Amino acid sequence: MLGFPDDERPCHLDALANHIRDRLKMRKFCVAFEQQLERVWPRKSEGDGRKELIRAFAEANGWEVTIHDPGIRVTFREKGKARKR
Repeated sequence: MLGFPDDERPCHLDALANHIRDRLKMRKFCVAFEQQLERVWPRKSEGDGRKELIRAFAEANGWEVTIHDPGIRVTFREKGKARKR
């Protein structure tokens, strides 16, 4: 279960995944902020591979992820969707 030590995080993980999935139905991307990320991947785990866990979560759901300002903002996109600049 992506390295979760207690029973609460999988529930938050499902909620986050559902939120992202719903947003991606309406938009090309979904931004998750620290308040949402902290519930699943506490900042204290940053040294324990927090970025890698976020990337694994995105990959498992078929999304691309861009981690901005580590621990503050993460952008998810459907894999293979072209980005316009």
